[in-house]
Amino acid sequence: MMVTGSRHMLAGLALAVGLVACTASEKGVGSARPGDPVIVLTEGACDQTCPVYDMTLHPDGSYLLNGVRFVKTTGVTEGQLRASAWTAAQAALDQASFWTLEPNQTSSNHLSCVAGTPTVSVTARLSNGKQKTLTYRAGCGGEEGRALIPALREALSFRDLVWTDERFAPDGSR
Repeated sequence: MMVTGSRHMLAGLALAVGLVACTASEKGVGSARPGDPVIVLTEGACDQTCPVYDMTLHPDGSYLLNGVRFVKTTGVTEGQLRASAWTAAQAALDQASFWTLEPNQTSSNHLSCVAGTPTVSVTARLSNGKQKTLTYRAGCGGEEGRALIPALREALSFRDLVWTDERFAPDGSR
């Protein structure tokens, strides 16, 4: 009698473990001070003239932009985006399954990265303090990461605030 009960308990435990293993779990998630939600997009240097900047978005659509090189405006600026910017940025994170993505998608742990591309980081902090930073380099991660960056750029009005068609010298001298 005890053997049958133990078998059922073991079978149930194996089933539960199997279900957990098949469920995507959060990766690289930590906690920060609650009450200060932000989404931050940072793009670093590349082998050419890629925009180098970081932009912080708040739920009310306010932003802080630090343009470093190869951007429309260098220096720190702040302003207000449309009210739906936060919702669009959160939708981009959700579409990419941000909280379950591997947090480090760079050449340090992926051999198929595209050489010369910028390293991009995305930090999301929710109002409850849940926080994660994803570090991504083109070609290193999956389709989710490739889709996330353009979607966040769209939500953060990249074309209007960061991008410029101006031609720059690769050394940054203009």
